[in-house]
Amino acid sequence: MGFTFSPGLSALLTDAREFLAAVRFARPELLWLLLLLPALALVNRYAAARRRRATADVGRPAAVAGLQTHPVRGRRWLGLAYPFAWAALVLGLAGPRWGKSDEPGVAVGRDLVIVVDLSRSMLADDMLPVGGQPLARWQAAKLAVRELVDTIARRGGHRVGLVAFAARAKLVCPLTTDYDHVRAKVEELDGEFPPPECRPDANAVSGTRIGAGIAAAVAAHDGRFPGFQDVILISDGDDPADDREWAKGADAARKANIPVHAAGVGHRTEPSWIIVEGQPLEAAPREGLPPDIVTTRLHEDVLRQIAAETKGEFLGAYREVPRLGEFFRSRIEPLPSRQVSDEAIPQPKERYAWFLGPALALFAVGWLRGR
Repeated sequence: MGFTFSPGLSALLTDAREFLAAVRFARPELLWLLLLLPALALVNRYAAARRRRATADVGRPAAVAGLQTHPVRGRRWLGLAYPFAWAALVLGLAGPRWGKSDEPGVAVGRDLVIVVDLSRSMLADDMLPVGGQPLARWQAAKLAVRELVDTIARRGGHRVGLVAFAARAKLVCPLTTDYDHVRAKVEELDGEFPPPECRPDANAVSGTRIGAGIAAAVAAHDGRFPGFQDVILISDGDDPADDREWAKGADAARKANIPVHAAGVGHRTEPSWIIVEGQPLEAAPREGLPPDIVTTRLHEDVLRQIAAETKGEFLGAYREVPRLGEFFRSRIEPLPSRQVSDEAIPQPKERYAWFLGPALALFAVGWLRGR
């Protein structure tokens, strides 16, 4: 017979999980200081053991304790005051936030449009496995965009847009500070079934139009805020037409003064098969010859040139998931921010006082206990 929770307890646990999921921290990196608690506990235990040994050298512990001017009180539970005080202090300094503030904040930050390649070459599964599962290039790109959006959401204020492209480009999500909406659009990305608007039509020259994707990202930007805009392109740079169509997008970005940061995915040297419905993609057979298997590799030179011509940066992820969150924090977020007066965003309420006040009180209790 399995253990079951009562309905009331189950509801309480559900509410607790939802509450914890809603808590955000302004400075989450400070939470690592909580790891000092076990180390401090070991140091305190070692110091107490040394004191006991020193007391034993003088005489019997009971007799020595009776001779002390300020004998140790018996309320040992007060010794927990310092550990709890330290934990509360760290949580307070990390800036806990939950609930809704009475005043909405102004969207202050930069505008970023993410461009994801969903052409057939992105079906190649030459990425390093994650969690034991092999990854196609488009799946690695999707994981990278998820992590990027989560990173941006922690700080807030930055506006994010999303463009997908293959034979044509589509604006999947216009610039917004609604990160949940962006996440939902990211989850809809599927390299095996790209949006119908991105698929080749009768007039398609190629199934990969990198320039169209970049141009769509440039057009998605808000013309009121030049100088506060960026594009991140995730692609393998492989265009079978090899007609430098990408240069049109680079020209549009350069004229708008928008840097394009290109993240390259795929194997640099070894050709990989393009897997479609579980089978390698075959080229149209030539007369009298068996069909050739279509292969693809990362065209690093194309992506480097796009980044160089637009004053962006090239991110050589290669066979790993691009670390776009880290790149955003270190290279984009420190840049000057624009202010948007007509787009207010809801702000979570600061709750640091709920922790700093008790922390001071607990430190006082621990100090009085030690006197």
